[in-house]
Amino acid sequence: MELYCRVVNIFDEEIMNHFAKDHVDNNTMILAGDCSLILGKSYHEYDNFYDWYKLVNKLDKEELEDGQVGCTVYLVFRKRDDKLIGIFDIRHSLNFVNGDIYGHIGVDICPSERGKGYYVHILELILEEIKKYSINPVIISCEYDNIASKRGIDHFFSNEEMIPFNGSYLFVYKKEIDGD
Repeated sequence: MELYCRVVNIFDEEIMNHFAKDHVDNNTMILAGDCSLILGKSYHEYDNFYDWYKLVNKLDKEELEDGQVGCTVYLVFRKRDDKLIGIFDIRHSLNFVNGDIYGHIGVDICPSERGKGYYVHILELILEEIKKYSINPVIISCEYDNIASKRGIDHFFSNEEMIPFNGSYLFVYKKEIDGD
């Protein structure tokens, strides 16, 4: 199962709109990977791709407003057919509201591609990409009832801490990573 990733760019309107449509068709919303934690709203809530992209591009370039941190959105594709599998974002620091709980990473897999074993492979890509940002240790979290994410994270992270948060619980993981 070979995957690759690249940073989202100005030419990705059709890809992102297809990603959003896949969520709508499956009665779900994009929940992570689109810088929504930093921007305060999800891709679905923008009038169009370009309104979202302008803000994401500023975050990637560290052109920040109060309360924001740098954040880069990546698209993940399957190599054999260049099909979009999911998106992820890397938050360059934890200096945002509840950053120490939410962590550095957000991932969302296309609903039509879930349950196919991609999450672990996406985390491998993320752990390579995150080295570019000199982030160490890396923090990632998932909701306690998100068994699929927990299993994937457990492949690379250990010693999770269960933290009560917003009437629920999050598993928060921390990992030291090796540089190149």
